Amino acid sequence: MPFSPIRVFGLPLIALIAASAPQGYPLALAQEAPAPPPQSVTAPAVSLSARGVPRAECFPLERLPTPLRARAETLLLRLLDGEGLYTVIGGMKPMSSGYGSYQITVTEPKTELLDETRRILATFRCGDAYYAEILPFHSIYKNTRSFEAVFFHRPTVEKMVATYPVFFGGYGITPNTEPLSIAITLENDPSSARNRGLGYLYGYPKRAVDFFVASTDQQAKTKKLVPRDFFQIATFASPTGRFVYAVPKNSGPTPEDQELRAKAGKILAAYKVRRATYIGDGKPGAAALVRDWLDDGTGMCLSENAKY
Repeated sequence: MPFSPIRVFGLPLIALIAASAPQGYPLALAQEAPAPPPQSVTAPAVSLSARGVPRAECFPLERLPTPLRARAETLLLRLLDGEGLYTVIGGMKPMSSGYGSYQITVTEPKTELLDETRRILATFRCGDAYYAEILPFHSIYKNTRSFEAVFFHRPTVEKMVATYPVFFGGYGITPNTEPLSIAITLENDPSSARNRGLGYLYGYPKRAVDFFVASTDQQAKTKKLVPRDFFQIATFASPTGRFVYAVPKNSGPTPEDQELRAKAGKILAAYKVRRATYIGDGKPGAAALVRDWLDDGTGMCLSENAKY
């Protein structure tokens, strides 16, 4: 079967749906309970993500060369139409991907498109709250390496690391670790701890992550798929298959599942209204949509300003 990033890196239909995973995950880490909220998390004294930035510094796609602007708008809209909306707005997912996939031939690499994409992703920021980059996959298939565009909400990443200090601390990861470094570290872990870390990074509930890690470890031994159901959270692009995770068969949704779906529903409803106003011929576009959503009314933009 041809190599596909969407079965390798823990996208909704991979990390928590894939049929197999490596063995060897430490039981102690698998059973780690979320830590209580930390008293404090080391951060700069005056963080841009805490006080906001002027509109001109929020998703400044206009600074790109003209030939790249249309592609930048397309990439940003693809991010918003998918599960990335819940990373941009509401802080539900520390990281999202699925809006840009790339490949190179390892022995004759042509990296111009990767470099161009990185120039675009450098504008997917608003102060230091957001960060976008390209993640290289560890595996090489038929002389081809794949890459995925990833998008992070730093405050949510920091909270995630602080919630599971034993798990992430085992990698030397702290709340101040760069988000891409976290993703690369997990992607290159050959054990099934990779699945746990990516599950947390994609914002799945702990019970779903626990189930997936345990079931894939069991399947590796028995060669039989553990029965499961899938909990779906709708996106603009699709009502199913984008923000989705596996749960034990016939277990039903938990209050946490229902809370996630309800919050996502509010964000999606607000997005649909804005999208109709901003997206289309002669309309302001995706960057203006996000910028206006994050504006506090005085020209300062902050992720926490978004109302839904």
